[in-house]
Formats: sequence, C-alpha cells, structure tokens
Amino acid sequence: MTVQTIINTIRHAHTSYNAERRYSGSIDISLNEKGEQDSRLAAEKLTDSKFDIVVTSTLKRSIETARILIGDKETTIVHNRLCIERNFGVFEGKTWDEVQNIQPPVLFINVGNDLHSVNPKNGEPFEEVWARAQKFRKFLFRKYPGNNILVVSHGVFLQMFHGVLRGLSCIESLATFPANLELATFTFSGSRLINEKIVGLATEYFKF
Repeated sequence: MTVQTIINTIRHAHTSYNAERRYSGSIDISLNEKGEQDSRLAAEKLTDSKFDIVVTSTLKRSIETARILIGDKETTIVHNRLCIERNFGVFEGKTWDEVQNIQPPVLFINVGNDLHSVNPKNGEPFEEVWARAQKFRKFLFRKYPGNNILVVSHGVFLQMFHGVLRGLSCIESLATFPANLELATFTFSGSRLINEKIVGLATEYFKF
C-alpha cells in the first residue's frame, strides 16, 4: 500500500529586518510585534489543521512562529539545523542599499525576475543550501513517512526546498520566493508529488 505524506511549509513571520530590507541570514533575530500579531491571525486560519509533527529551524524567528501557530495544541515541535536560513556572509545585518556598495562587487543573477547574490564573501553558496534541502527531504521521508508535517523555516532555504520537492535544479529553484507566513502544501504518494497548493496566511506580504 502506497503511503501518503503531506509536507506543509511556512516561512517565519515578520521581523524588524524585513521592514528594513535587511539581510538576516544566520543572525538570530526574533519576531517583531507585527510578526507576533500576524502569526496569531494565521493560527486562527489553521485551527482545523491537524499536523502530526512540526519541524523548525534552530533560529528564534522560526521557532517563535511555530509556537504561536500551534498554540495549545499538543503537537511535538522539533528543531533541525538542516532547515536554517542561508548564511549571507558579509551581507548579514546590512540593508539592500548597503550591499550595493560592497567592494569588490558581488555577482547577482536574475532568475524569476528577481536578483540573487551568488558570491557574497564568507556566504553559503546556493549549491550548499540546495544540498541541505536534499538532505532535509530525505530526513522527513525517513523519519515521518505517512505523516502530515509542518515545516517552519526561511525564505532562501524554502526556495531550495520547494525546488527539491518539485524535482527542480538549484538554479531553477530560485524562480519563486515565499512570502512571510505563506503556506505551501505538497502531497506525495510514496515519493511522487501528486498535488501542490499555496495559500497566504498574512494580511500583508513581505518577500525580502
């Protein structure tokens, strides 16, 4: 009998760095007041959702979002470093405007009508994030087959993870980027993707 596994993903809620168009990456920043409020509103929309397990990154903004979304439900939350955000190296803590003046200039590529930094100094290459996403997929299918899983993570990691779930290459995965509190649901029959759905859970959306 073929097992059906459902993988839901949500990008963490709003932080002050989102509002400032600032790179957070591996910086362990918490949600701001708006992020907490939006998470509570999103939790109301998930009232009837029954997740068997919740997996978050080890960063505060992901963990805090998950805790608010789950509320008083007795759902186990586990933390996994495989789904932390990309380390942006020299970009971290800087705004979009500030990184334009970094010397030597960083290479950007245009995929999906958006610019993506290829080689910020001391940053994690996209290929390594994609490799982590592949390992994370294997982890979920090995550990939680047949479950309804919620993953709360970060923008660039979820770009790569969604691409892996869709069977795309690393560069192809860059074509779409999840907004804060965007719920993506991937349904698998065995290891085969049979359905995908994306729903916004916030009143405003920030894709930086």
